[in-house]
Amino acid sequence: MDKEITDIDGVLKVITALFGKLPVSIQYEGKDIPVKIIALKNKALIINTPLIFPNKDRNLSVVHNGSKFVAQFLLAGGDGHGIEILTPKKISIVAATRETTRVEVAPASGSNATLKAINIINVIDVSKAIGFDDKKVDAVLLTYRTKLMKAYPQSSIYFAGRMDNRLRLMHHYEKSIFIMDRKDKSSASPQFFPFDEYLRIFESSKIDDKYISEICIPIRYKGYVHLGYVQVLSENILTMEAFQQVEIFASAVARDVISTGVFQESREVCQVMDLSSGGISFLHSPSRSFSRSMTMNGTILFDIVFNQESRATFRGIIKNIRNQETNFRVGCQFYNLNPKDMEALDAFLSIGKPTELEPGPDASEEGAETGFSEGHDSEETNNPEENVGEFGNSEDPFAGEPLPE
Repeated sequence: MDKEITDIDGVLKVITALFGKLPVSIQYEGKDIPVKIIALKNKALIINTPLIFPNKDRNLSVVHNGSKFVAQFLLAGGDGHGIEILTPKKISIVAATRETTRVEVAPASGSNATLKAINIINVIDVSKAIGFDDKKVDAVLLTYRTKLMKAYPQSSIYFAGRMDNRLRLMHHYEKSIFIMDRKDKSSASPQFFPFDEYLRIFESSKIDDKYISEICIPIRYKGYVHLGYVQVLSENILTMEAFQQVEIFASAVARDVISTGVFQESREVCQVMDLSSGGISFLHSPSRSFSRSMTMNGTILFDIVFNQESRATFRGIIKNIRNQETNFRVGCQFYNLNPKDMEALDAFLSIGKPTELEPGPDASEEGAETGFSEGHDSEETNNPEENVGEFGNSEDPFAGEPLPE
């Protein structure tokens, strides 16, 4: 039975519990398109989307416990370059069904043409790994700090298991900082961190007022988890050429830190059973790495090897774990994928693999298994707000320190 929440406090409670912790989609031209959630601030949801809408109405949705939560919003402001401020109106709760077809990729009998999921690691384990002293990592950072100081004397590399305010906000906005001239707003570009938000960071920082230009680029684990950042300050205007140099530098730091082996990725080679643009299911043996990494509603990172020339890294939330005698079948829903990885996935799916299944009578159950959409087998309470649950493992834009007002 469909339900509806119209009380604004109740609506905000659901948004806080779910929309910062689960994959969120926005309805556009009859389709659900993934959307980046930046923050919940002043009772409004801030998102980042390149889509252009004909009006001010926005419908965002998440799937949880066999239900689809569709929240209606009204556009209240933004920067006109993808950042939108939305005020909530109400939430409708309906039964979730699979909305994308599934591609079976398990091999036929005697075939070796299988997809593999490898290098699996829980996001929590990534953060834990950089929270401990490691001589190999320290050596890498020392080498790069020395190189950076030679090119840019006023520079630093921040690397820690806990985000500071600057890194946390770059994570929320998914944008690097490039301020050419802090005293000239017209020099700012919308493709980088918002100028006004940067001024608030600067005012609360201990940076000397003589510095008018800054480049700050996140160091990411495989393009997803923020480990730290490379920061360059200047009394003179920094150029786009300098930004590109620092960007390459930050990528090199990430690459060499990962190569130290500090991140304990699983050595398990998992057979992929099915795949879609929304999620994946694969088999995993009952090993020690399974017990460590596979937790319901946990966020994991893993590589999919499509062929000898193509592989990509994906982030997924575990939606289902099923015991299949000798192995566990794990279903994940993809979560805020990088454009490059999405392109690799789309390229593979467009080839047309062996069997495309149209949703049948049991599509909702299959959807729950693979993580594309939850099934109908979860118990529902009379109060829809009680279904929101808790998710401690997801990268949560609403968790941690409060966002500045």
